[in-house]
Amino acid sequence: MLRTAKRHGLTPEAAKPWSLVMFAVGGKRVAVRAEEIGGVLPWTDAMPVPSLTPYVNAVVRQGEEILPVFDFARLLMVQVSKADPLCLRAKRQDGLMVICIDPDVPTLHQVEAKAVRPASSGLPGVVGMCSIGSEEVPIYSWAMLGQPPAQQVA
Repeated sequence: MLRTAKRHGLTPEAAKPWSLVMFAVGGKRVAVRAEEIGGVLPWTDAMPVPSLTPYVNAVVRQGEEILPVFDFARLLMVQVSKADPLCLRAKRQDGLMVICIDPDVPTLHQVEAKAVRPASSGLPGVVGMCSIGSEEVPIYSWAMLGQPPAQQVA
C-alpha cells in the first residue's frame, strides 16, 4: 500500500496541491487527477466487441481514432443518464480509453495534498479520498483500473 500511495502522491512530502476533475457517473460523484483527463466530448454510440479485459467490451470512433470503452458505470454498479451523456477521454500509459459519464459538465478543483486521505474502501482504482465542497469524493487513477487488486497495492 505504501508504494502505491507514494506513486500517487499520498505521502507527507507531496505538498503540491492536486488538480482534480470531478464528474458524475450514474449520480455518483468521483474525481480523477487532471493530468489523467484527455478531454470531454459528446457521447457517440459504442460498438460492442468481444473482450477478455474486465469492463472493456466496446469501442467508439472519434474522428480517425477507435478507442476502447471502459464501463466505469458497471464497475460502480450504476446506470449513466440516458439523456445526452458525455464522453470522458481517459489518459493511460497504454493509450487513451473513453468513459461514458453523466451530462453534468466536469469541474476542476484544487485540493491541498494534505487534504487527500488514503483510500480504505478497497475499491478498484481508488487512490484516495477528499472533500470537495460538502461531498466526500473518491479519487480514481485510470492507470490502476483493469489491474488485478494484487498489482494495485504492489
